Amino acid sequence: MQSRFLRTVWYEAKLGDVVMWCVYFLACVLLPICVPVPETAVILWGTRQIGSPGAFFWGVIGSVLGLVIMYSLSSLIAQRISKGRKEKRQLAWLKHLTGRYRVWILGVLLIVPLVSDEVLCAGSALLKIPLPQFLKIGIIAKVISIGMIAFSGFLGDLCGLRRWQMIAVELLFMLLASAALQHFCKKGEAKLS
Repeated sequence: MQSRFLRTVWYEAKLGDVVMWCVYFLACVLLPICVPVPETAVILWGTRQIGSPGAFFWGVIGSVLGLVIMYSLSSLIAQRISKGRKEKRQLAWLKHLTGRYRVWILGVLLIVPLVSDEVLCAGSALLKIPLPQFLKIGIIAKVISIGMIAFSGFLGDLCGLRRWQMIAVELLFMLLASAALQHFCKKGEAKLS
């Protein structure tokens, strides 16, 4: 009798974990599309519920999937928006304004949450950044941003770092991300030339 009860409790606990993982993954997918909650809050919640490795892995997969879905939806809308003469002039002005650094700017903005992912996806579609290039940038940016959030407490404790030191390390990672994005931008510009 007691053995059956323990098995039932164990199965229910495992089912609860699976439900948490699914809810977290779905929240990460919907973040770039329609969820008006900061990414940091969702990742910290996921880290607390399912642990840092799970929050990192499913957060990156879910966020990149959400970016692809939002980019695709934005591309459909951008085609309709860019049909008008006035819109074409404004789009040309926007491309000129962002210049050749638009991909680099996109990568930094995906890491540093100054602009929502929804706006970045729509802007990328309007600027006609190709999906494969957008995906490269999105994957690198999400690995860095979600990794910094999911593992910051663990790494800080592991290395014995204080809060300000952990922030300095995260800023260093952002600098490295910028360099990696510049590298990809140069490759992309070379292919276009």
